[in-house]
Amino acid sequence: MKIGGFIPFTLADFPGRPAAVIFAAGCNLRCPFCHNPELVTGSGELALDDILSFLEARRGLLHGVCISGGEPTLSPGLYELLVRLKDLGYAVKLDTNGTSPQQLFQLISADVVDYVALDIKSAPQKYSRACGRELDPCCVAESAAVLKEWGAYELRTTAVPGLVELSDLSAIGQWLGPVKRYALQQFRPGKTLAPEYHQLAPYDPAWLDAAAGLAREWAEEVIIRGI
Repeated sequence: MKIGGFIPFTLADFPGRPAAVIFAAGCNLRCPFCHNPELVTGSGELALDDILSFLEARRGLLHGVCISGGEPTLSPGLYELLVRLKDLGYAVKLDTNGTSPQQLFQLISADVVDYVALDIKSAPQKYSRACGRELDPCCVAESAAVLKEWGAYELRTTAVPGLVELSDLSAIGQWLGPVKRYALQQFRPGKTLAPEYHQLAPYDPAWLDAAAGLAREWAEEVIIRGI
């Protein structure tokens, strides 16, 4: 598995747990607003054995490991890594763009993940634009359906001006149906994959509050992050 980055400690990435984050290199999408552009086509230069040694030494201090990216489900060694993390006693959170619903189902069925965060880029009619390539979002809807039958998950959307409008929040609910937990994430300008998003002004808090109100029509719990 190619590792493009590592955060040794976070309280923000795994709900309710002090955790570390492993970033898988490589992604099958090209979201123009992506704030980890080096991971999209990154070769992955970090040594996994060193990270695992660190995590072994931190057992009891850290309680979880988040596998993010890039897109982790592209990595052929993902299952083996998750097994090793579980053997070390860690709870595992998986961040995914949902384009591999069958693999997601297999990982859940194998009981090697404890929490999943599924990115919902925008309403289905805007999906290809939001993810930077032609994509039929049916695979994402299938991944959401898998999670809704399972348990500990959240769906999340980055509120990117021009790609996510208030009307899109209602459209997402109509598309995916009721969900347990939904997170709205503030867009962060600066380092992005597409240069035109470097200085794009994010929505103000009032917009996020209005968006959260719309999401509450179909999500039991709505969280706003990044403000």
